[in-house]
Amino acid sequence: MSLIESVDINTLLGCQIALTLVYAVVFCCMKMIYPHLRGAGSVAIAFLLATVANILLLFSDSLPIFLSIIASHVLLLSAFVLFYTGVLHFFRSPRKIRYAWFLTFLSSALTVYLVQSHRHPMALTWTIAISFFLIRGVIALEVYLQAAGRAFLRIFAFFMALYAVFALNRILFLLIYHAPPTQAQRAVIQTVSVLLSVSFAFLIGLSFLLMLCSELLTLVKEESERDLLCGVFNRRGIEHKLDAELKRTSRAGHSLSIALIDVDHFKAINDRAGHAAGDSALRDVVSAISERLRSHDLVGRFGGDEFLLIFPRTSCPDALTLASRIEQSVRERTVHGADMALTISTGLTQAAHGETAAPLLARADKALYSAKNAGRNCCRVLLHETHEDSGSNRVLLTPSHSDVS
Repeated sequence: MSLIESVDINTLLGCQIALTLVYAVVFCCMKMIYPHLRGAGSVAIAFLLATVANILLLFSDSLPIFLSIIASHVLLLSAFVLFYTGVLHFFRSPRKIRYAWFLTFLSSALTVYLVQSHRHPMALTWTIAISFFLIRGVIALEVYLQAAGRAFLRIFAFFMALYAVFALNRILFLLIYHAPPTQAQRAVIQTVSVLLSVSFAFLIGLSFLLMLCSELLTLVKEESERDLLCGVFNRRGIEHKLDAELKRTSRAGHSLSIALIDVDHFKAINDRAGHAAGDSALRDVVSAISERLRSHDLVGRFGGDEFLLIFPRTSCPDALTLASRIEQSVRERTVHGADMALTISTGLTQAAHGETAAPLLARADKALYSAKNAGRNCCRVLLHETHEDSGSNRVLLTPSHSDVS
């Protein structure tokens, strides 16, 4: 019977070695391909250490006790600390891990002393069990604290907590039976322990892999909606934001205004100072706009030298004030490499209740071309198509004055 149990344990350890090695390779490759994935590197090293530790356990009968017990447990404990590090990095948690490494060092020192002394076998059991319980427990707690609104993370935290409690199995056995387990009981406990370790290694690796895949999808989506030159939303990204804000505005009944901005004489900038100066001018315009925007306002590059600004919960008069500040901020900058001041033309409008993006953008575009036809370096406001010809809805802003035409 013991031979069968031994074969079963070795088989399970072999499965765990293969599993942890696969996870180590997968997470290492993900980190190499996507360097911005937070925590993947630490988790890859954690699974690599777990692989080495399990190899030492698999060949424990033919290895010195220093390697079979001390080194394997130190490696496993370090693996959990590194996994905890990866979890903290993934969630951008401000918590430090000094205490976890201190616990690892203290536990390792106690393990070395107790193994070498051969006088305190029960103390060795307590040291190893409590160390793994604490490390696994803080991982479970961290995941639970970050699981608000995400049922998957709560389930992961629950299983991790069970894994932490299971680390105390031999201590619980002593507390219940008031005696150490017999050889047969130890074999059963060891078999169950390795089986659960394989199961939890699979669940832990799969859970973190799903977390990274979700983060990767988010990064890909964000990159697909970002303008590489200016760092703001591209046309697709800002149009998605506009659709979302219009729906939110329709439900809440708030005001929403938008502005289309065009960099004046942008072709002349490229012709006189070169395309590098033109790129720099676009970035300067974005910087000037961003300095004046509120935290809930949005900006995106709508075309070559056009930008779309979204002002949620903002009426047209308030948006006009913001546009005036943006124009002033832009005028304070100059084109590098050319004796030219940066100026912009702005077309401003306000969304009607239940209005969709297409007519709203068309009206802002008409207001922008009205500003261009008026000589540029000004802002035109077009409130409603039916009032366009009356003139009462247009506001002209120049660097020196503003008037209503």
